[in-house]
Amino acid sequence: MEQSKWKAVSPPHYKDVVPGYQYMQLMKYLLNDFRGDEAHLLGQIYKYLMRYGKKDDKLQELGKVFWYTSYLMLRKGADAEDLKRTFSEIEELFDEEV
Repeated sequence: MEQSKWKAVSPPHYKDVVPGYQYMQLMKYLLNDFRGDEAHLLGQIYKYLMRYGKKDDKLQELGKVFWYTSYLMLRKGADAEDLKRTFSEIEELFDEEV
């Protein structure tokens, strides 16, 4: 495979997540017990957590984790209003700290 194409397949922000394991080996292990959209959504969550601070802005990476986690929670039956209330409670705690 051409070197520039290989870099796109094996970027540095996925290297050394767990020493001795390639990213795909780790994902296969982590997602072994999950199927379908649940496996996909968990894979996205793991991916953005593993590359936190290594590729994009940290806040952007956390936003992606938040989005996929929230979506997964809704798919698994969480109540949207409960999620909104929880976010509001977190916001209030943050406001108290500042």
